[in-house]
Amino acid sequence: MRIVDVIAAASTGGVADNRVWLRNLYEPLLDLGHEVVLIPADDGHIAAATDDAELRARFSERLVRAVREGISSGGVDLFFSYLTDGAVEPAAIDEIGALGVPTCNFSCNNTHQFDLVNGISPHFCYSAHSEKDAAEKFSAVGANPVWFPMAANPKFYHPVDTPRTIDACFVGQRYAMRPHYVGALLDDGLNVQVFGPGWRLSGEGPVPALKRRLRRLAMWERALVGRPNDRERALAERRWLEEAERVRLRYDSNMHAPVTDEEMVRLYSASSVSLGFLEVFDAHDPSAEVKQHLHLRDFEAPMCGALYLTGYMSELEEFFEPDREVATYSSEEELVDKARFYVKNETVAQAMRVAGLARARACHTYQRRFQDLFRAIGVGA
Repeated sequence: MRIVDVIAAASTGGVADNRVWLRNLYEPLLDLGHEVVLIPADDGHIAAATDDAELRARFSERLVRAVREGISSGGVDLFFSYLTDGAVEPAAIDEIGALGVPTCNFSCNNTHQFDLVNGISPHFCYSAHSEKDAAEKFSAVGANPVWFPMAANPKFYHPVDTPRTIDACFVGQRYAMRPHYVGALLDDGLNVQVFGPGWRLSGEGPVPALKRRLRRLAMWERALVGRPNDRERALAERRWLEEAERVRLRYDSNMHAPVTDEEMVRLYSASSVSLGFLEVFDAHDPSAEVKQHLHLRDFEAPMCGALYLTGYMSELEEFFEPDREVATYSSEEELVDKARFYVKNETVAQAMRVAGLARARACHTYQRRFQDLFRAIGVGA
């Protein structure tokens, strides 16, 4: 097939040279033998973040022009994108669909930030969502959902021959319940090393430090003079930040700056246990409901041959057998107990690594996910 693929390479701006989506939503299409016209979505994301109507219009015109050129030079079988509200003009997506090209937009994190795509989704022929229960949200706004679970590209995510020198590691942003769980493990004496945006205190530089102080001042202002809902949120944010800062100040040497994609893959093999945390704050509000959803690392870590220890939710059983292919916990106490058990019991740990890797390679590659998606939406038969 010929596919117009509109994605940004990076999953976050907080990690230099991050290429997560390029590795997962572009390279597997090439592996499957498709002709892919790659259009970086960065201008669209900037337009959405800044509400820049002129940039959004230019980006939208570029997408329509690319599809028209593709049709005139042999045809376009699918328009696949990872876009949010404000990134593209809905009329542009309507126009591409009117040209006879099926359109499919991918989104994740719909559990707690569905508001990022609820406006644009009805304009696509299909909405590929990573969280299974998000289908109801898409249907409610008139979109056409199709389940497209997370996975990992085995050509990049794979075991690395390196000594295991770390008891447990976590790679990801400081967020939600993560500082609490990391603190519990460190308080119990485990050698936990954490890498990612927001964790490191020493050497962070004057600008991040200033931003942190300004954030605290803004929280205090909302807590003192804001509306009741604002005060509740500000107080919850303050409590969260105090806990997170307690962990960071006490264990600063265990906190590290973000790492490259390649270093993350190495860390999965260098650690006896690789940690996962499913919790998120609804709408990023610490005073709101704490929810759970699966993340990319739930597939990346097993694909790298890690012993992966993550929170339990029923959807995880769709992909892995708990406590045989990946380890799970349902409480802070169980997390600490299991982390310590697997660090001390290498034979049991290695058996789980082997089982998790085999399941990931057999069932949870993005190459396979795309094949399933194409069958579901009826393209490329």
